[in-house]
Amino acid sequence: MDLESNNNDYFKLLSKKLEHVYCINFNDTGYTESEWLDRFGDMPLDEAILAYAQKYDLTPLNNFAITPNNNC
Repeated sequence: MDLESNNNDYFKLLSKKLEHVYCINFNDTGYTESEWLDRFGDMPLDEAILAYAQKYDLTPLNNFAITPNNNC
């Protein structure tokens, strides 16, 4: 698998995890792919998401009393 395919898969999974936990997708982060990789690329994906969330003080959906059923 080439680097572009790996990046494609990485950003698809990143977006999916962001949507599941924070109800945002990668495009909502305001980062380009290269900016994200420069800032968070040396971390495992879950750690990168947590670092991003802490940086911007995001609250996971599961911290709300009522959560939508995949209706962000």
